[in-house]
Amino acid sequence: MSLVSPNLDDRTFDDLLEEAKQRIIQRCPQWTDFEAGNPGMMLLELFAYLTEVMLYRLNRVPEKAYVEFLRLMGIKVYPPCAASVELRFYLEQAQEQPFEIAKGTRVTIAQTGLEGEPPIFVTKNSVKIAPGEIEVKVIAQHGEIIQGELLGISDGSAGQSYEVNQAPIVAATYDNFELMVGVEVQSKIATEGTDAVQYGDKTFQIWREVENFTNIGNDPYVYMTDRLTGMIYFAPALRKPGEDGSLKNVPQTLAAIPPINHEVRVWYRNGGGVQGNVGPNTITVFKDQVAGLQVTNPEAATGGRDAETLENALVRGPQELHSLHRAVTAMDFELLAQRSGSVARSKAFTKAELWHHAAPGTVEILLVPYLPEENRGRGQVTEAKLEEQNTEEARNRIAESLDERRPLGTACHVNWVRYKTVRVKAQAVIYSGEDPDKVKERVIERLHGTINPLPTSFSATGWEFGQPLRISDLYDIILAEPAVNYVEKVELFDDRVPGGDLQSVVADAFQERTWYAATAHELFRSQDDGKGWESFKTFPEERVKVIQSHPTKPGVVALVTHVRGKGDESRIYISEDCGETWESRGQTAFRIDDIAWSLRDTVPLLLMATNVGLFELFIRKGATPVQILVDPQNQDLGFFTVALSIPIRGSIQVAVGARRELGIFLSKEGGKSNTFTEIGLKGEDIRVLRFQEEGVRTFLWAGAAVAGSEAGVGCFSVELTVGTEALSSRWETFRENWSGGSCLGIAFMGSRVLAATYRSGVLVLDINQSQRRWEKPDVSSGLPIGDTQHVFLPIHTLDAVLERDMFLAGGPKGVYRSKDGVHYEYASSNVFTDRITLPNTWLFCSGDHEIEVVEENEAR
Repeated sequence: MSLVSPNLDDRTFDDLLEEAKQRIIQRCPQWTDFEAGNPGMMLLELFAYLTEVMLYRLNRVPEKAYVEFLRLMGIKVYPPCAASVELRFYLEQAQEQPFEIAKGTRVTIAQTGLEGEPPIFVTKNSVKIAPGEIEVKVIAQHGEIIQGELLGISDGSAGQSYEVNQAPIVAATYDNFELMVGVEVQSKIATEGTDAVQYGDKTFQIWREVENFTNIGNDPYVYMTDRLTGMIYFAPALRKPGEDGSLKNVPQTLAAIPPINHEVRVWYRNGGGVQGNVGPNTITVFKDQVAGLQVTNPEAATGGRDAETLENALVRGPQELHSLHRAVTAMDFELLAQRSGSVARSKAFTKAELWHHAAPGTVEILLVPYLPEENRGRGQVTEAKLEEQNTEEARNRIAESLDERRPLGTACHVNWVRYKTVRVKAQAVIYSGEDPDKVKERVIERLHGTINPLPTSFSATGWEFGQPLRISDLYDIILAEPAVNYVEKVELFDDRVPGGDLQSVVADAFQERTWYAATAHELFRSQDDGKGWESFKTFPEERVKVIQSHPTKPGVVALVTHVRGKGDESRIYISEDCGETWESRGQTAFRIDDIAWSLRDTVPLLLMATNVGLFELFIRKGATPVQILVDPQNQDLGFFTVALSIPIRGSIQVAVGARRELGIFLSKEGGKSNTFTEIGLKGEDIRVLRFQEEGVRTFLWAGAAVAGSEAGVGCFSVELTVGTEALSSRWETFRENWSGGSCLGIAFMGSRVLAATYRSGVLVLDINQSQRRWEKPDVSSGLPIGDTQHVFLPIHTLDAVLERDMFLAGGPKGVYRSKDGVHYEYASSNVFTDRITLPNTWLFCSGDHEIEVVEENEAR
């Protein structure tokens, strides 16, 4: 049974009054008038009231004891967090000499008529505007800086404590900019090897803040603090057990204590709170005027949060006790991350449980930032508002704290949560007599409050990680409004889908059900075979050409773009975590048309077919593309396509298709320079090459391009054997029933060859059939229909996963999914009538919901 704290005395005012009456009857029988107006009864009621107040205080003793127990365990109420902002200082005109802006420069917003003083922001570092320049940027934080405040003169005893004059001290930041405690030393020599500051004519050694006086390490100069109350504590002393188990006679201090008659001073910053979350271009006023200098904040200030309430601390206390300030379980990591005032939620998981590329013992902690109530318009929490709060300072501070508490052998990765924005469209039919406008407002408020990554009054925890949003959820949310009779015409919308101009689609070689798709300017990933997509990266000034997943290195993905307006320039991006993060690996002066992954001495190697030759790029810092010599007689020969085969036995084989219809070149030595041999198909415009593995047998397939109005020549195939000299005469042509024009892509599903074409959608060839002919899709197959000249729109790209009989194809209208090559399902719709899926580590945000509210008589 649960433990219930009893009242120490549960008597009420009426009980006390009645008990007094019974006592009077026993002790003073001549008192017979118990009416309310009797003077004696008035006194009796007064004493009963005072006694009831005393009992109320008495019954608060368990609560007081609870608070004291939490304090004994080191549970503190979190202090306010200070907002931070990037300031832009600028001059009216450039100067010949450097213009210095000192650390601690104070700026604020213009007076707005609001109550209280406007928030003050203080620069964290000194910066200079260089000669000839007119501006510089620097980080500033909300709060006033108090310099060198005298806490007191040490009496040399253990357990000393001091209180600052202007509490609270703002919450800790990554660089501890907001608090320093210094103890006077006699000379700088005494502080050699330690941090020290000069204040007046005295030197102060800077001591280190710790959470408690256990396991302080080799540095004994430490202190504890309660930032909310502004208390600074130095180490106490205790009698420790000796070797014989008895207590020693002389107490020993747990750490260093300030020497007697030495000053103790503090440098700190107070303030903080949500009032520091000011909007962009509002910080324009100097508290200390600097001639010729102007200031503004291009972006909003973020991260400000009020101090924790006592009620919240009481609820949090048992959780803190459970974790014991160490990180072992997922809950431990989450609780420690949430100790930061800038985080509202967190999610910890073992990466190896979700990702094949993750090293064992790696824990990822995902953070949802705190967003003040005043920033939630009508309860709506948008992805943009949350990302404004994603400060690098907060992330670094949490990562540092978790790193100190993680078990040995465990690695911690701290990142911000990703979000998917969904919109709801529905018709709510209300009872007669209800106000439609008010009902609509309440329904939208319920949707915003429930489809929300943050805790709200409608959802105590916020939306669950990875939980799909189903149509049934929407019925529950809307029907929870008492004025709504029933709901109709419910639809879900996800506007970030690969809905058009698809350039490349590829399956991840290791991550089950994971696909990558790129439109002209945006990259997407699906973790459920294309049933749902998440946008990861945009390329506003570039056009995506191709994506490739590494066949033997889990998590490694490459992407190439063409730079708009820059001729043949291309850019290379690499991800080593299944697209979670991307790193630019340089820009080339040539055009990259195709890529293929290889491996050399366990290092991933990217092969690039370009307009000026074949290049290789090692995936390591500082590497640059190096040309591979394919044809010694034609060193500038360009290539349209490159393909690679990593057989079960034997060396890596690389094939490239030359420009100018100069044929196919093959290397059986991993694509090294001077190892290529021309193997045929001269006179054919080969734009696609793919290897097909069937047990120990390897085939090379080639797809040809033709003029737009031509029927096309189909595909070619050759089985690769030990030698290469006779391959040019052994190519087999598959042209029968081909009507697709140019071949734009090739994939394999067992014995079936799938070809993406310019005119006929996806053509299918079963090489095990006696009559090898291409099968055309039916007009009702689900593929996008073209015009009168082309039955189908072009299919630019496709890829297949044999293990699940699944392949995806894409073109101008987006992605299409099929399991048999006959029937296709559109996988790029932004409208859903059943559910919208969500990755395990993502959360939903509400978009702009469209709710139509009608009365019953109107609905009929």
